[in-house]
Amino acid sequence: MDKKVLIVDDCATTRKLLSYIIRERGYEIFGAANGIEALEMLAVNDVDLVVTDLNMPQMDGLELSKNLRSDTTYDDTPIIMITTEASSVDRKLGMDAGVTTYLTKPISPQRLVYEIEKVIR
Repeated sequence: MDKKVLIVDDCATTRKLLSYIIRERGYEIFGAANGIEALEMLAVNDVDLVVTDLNMPQMDGLELSKNLRSDTTYDDTPIIMITTEASSVDRKLGMDAGVTTYLTKPISPQRLVYEIEKVIR
């Protein structure tokens, strides 16, 4: 059975691009435009990995990560955050929220696949 990945990003183009890259490696993809949609999707779909943006309306990636870490269903699910926010403060906030891997844009498809395969094993 394919591993399932939830991609959370408010930019539809970014979701499509990430979906294409990840699906090509054999993963099943789900998408959400923000943290609230992601939590709604996770209530009815189990996933093996969450790939999220940091800055999104309604519920950002930090709040989503904190919610996942407080839920026993997803408290150990890997979370990869991909963002333009490259400061050490933002990185620390991400890690404190429970993010497994914090990546800054731009990111190559090869690096993304490497990081996914590293945490999803």
